Amino acid sequence: MAESKTFLFANAVRVLSTAAREGGYKVPSFKGPPDLGEHSRTLKRNNDGSVTISVVFRGRAWLSTLSDIVEGFVVANSHFEKSYELRDLLWFVIEEEELSAITGLSNSAPNYSFNSAA
Repeated sequence: MAESKTFLFANAVRVLSTAAREGGYKVPSFKGPPDLGEHSRTLKRNNDGSVTISVVFRGRAWLSTLSDIVEGFVVANSHFEKSYELRDLLWFVIEEEELSAITGLSNSAPNYSFNSAA
């Protein structure tokens, strides 16, 4: 049975948030899509110090979306000097939990590009 991109996005954020939290990292809030239509990912620093990451997850390659989620975590933890450790942790979890595997959905992105604001 095909899974919706909305479900895949929410599940990936949930699983990666748990891993990041357990690793002692800050967990940003995620939503989709960004209010600025020309960007595939945007970042908002909130007054309380939290970070909200908006990501386009429909109509584009799923691995691109996962990459934007991972980079959202990295930006939210920008105070951390060893960002490669956080990236390695999150990509390990993506591989172990098979979050990059999707069934019944097209992995192809449309023929337009987005710019990242984060």
